[in-house]
Amino acid sequence: MSPSPEPPIGETFASSLEICYEVLLYLSSRLARLKDGEALEYLSGDPSAEAKISAWCDARGYHLRACEPLPDGRWRFVIQKG
Repeated sequence: MSPSPEPPIGETFASSLEICYEVLLYLSSRLARLKDGEALEYLSGDPSAEAKISAWCDARGYHLRACEPLPDGRWRFVIQKG
């Protein structure tokens, strides 16, 4: 079975900050502007981002479509609304 294609990216947000309440609030506000089925690409410099974003998506009902480390040490996430 091949992986499903990524949804259309509506916005990209990059941050070198540790994932905290403010970052999650900002991600929520960006996702709220998107239509169902659209996605936000998020690039994070937080080394613990994988666990934090995965748990946050589960709690908020978002679909985590991609979670991958980048060669520069950051993490890339594709978070789908709806």
